[in-house]
Amino acid sequence: MSSPNDPPNSNTGGWAPNLPLTVPAPLLWPPQPLALLKYLFGFPGLFFPWLAAYAGIALGLWALLQATGSDLAHLSIGWIALLLACNEVIAIGFYGTWHYVLYGGRLQDTQFKYNASWPREQSNLFLFGKPLVSNIFWSLTSGVPIWTAYLVLTLWAQATGVIRVTSWSQAPVYCSLLMFCLVFWHAVHFYMTHRLLHWQRLYDAVHYLHHANVNPNPWTGLAMHPVEHVFYFSGVLLLWLVPATPIHVLYFVTLVALAPAEGHCGFGKVVVAGRHFTTDNYYHYLHHKFFRVNFGDSLLIPVDRWFGTFHDGIRRIKGRQ
Repeated sequence: MSSPNDPPNSNTGGWAPNLPLTVPAPLLWPPQPLALLKYLFGFPGLFFPWLAAYAGIALGLWALLQATGSDLAHLSIGWIALLLACNEVIAIGFYGTWHYVLYGGRLQDTQFKYNASWPREQSNLFLFGKPLVSNIFWSLTSGVPIWTAYLVLTLWAQATGVIRVTSWSQAPVYCSLLMFCLVFWHAVHFYMTHRLLHWQRLYDAVHYLHHANVNPNPWTGLAMHPVEHVFYFSGVLLLWLVPATPIHVLYFVTLVALAPAEGHCGFGKVVVAGRHFTTDNYYHYLHHKFFRVNFGDSLLIPVDRWFGTFHDGIRRIKGRQ
């Protein structure tokens, strides 16, 4: 296990992006409009391809619920089981594809891999003594059911009028802005809950399970203790406070559920048909390496700076923070 006092890549011999890490385009001052547009709408960028893909999945799920005549105002086994089955298939397909390309098939070997070694196949730190099996188990038997439970309860609350709803026809500008802002809300919510999970008692009881992965891979992303899954997906409760549509609910929870695959893939670039597609996960990779730094998304670098927990990929850490 890496010590919080080791410098980056001291023993891993892997690839690293240009260092030191700097703030992303939305946080640059003075503003750089062209850099911001590229960050938001480039390919790859913030919205394309992944956020657009999550929105597409949300639209597909909503179309399926409508096509099957699901009565969301009643908590019936039929549509709940349908949604759970769909989410299991989505998780297996999405995380499984990421894993096969980078780890199972090793289609680009260790090119652009942060840690030049591969994850251990056996370790007593994991359930069954097998890290990959353990990560898949926690993802599919805890992560997917809890993600589905938040979806079911929120869609039911909307359908019964327990919480306020709106529609794209009534408020197209508001609905569009809400879709745009949800990714930033996820960043803030993740930072807050993540800091809480690093409180020693919660870390020892709950968060340790996720952090057993010091050399993360895609299935690491959703491999959490059930209590942590409850914290992690609770960001959707914002949509119990502000008016939203079912599409917003499905999109937000899908984003929260699937984004960790890329965020923990362990590679700085993915090679597809000879082209290099940059990921934005070195910031979080350093968190798995050093444990007490970089608690949020890269959009929260200023917050980590305020609390003295920002690691730019170069500096040594003095003491435990």
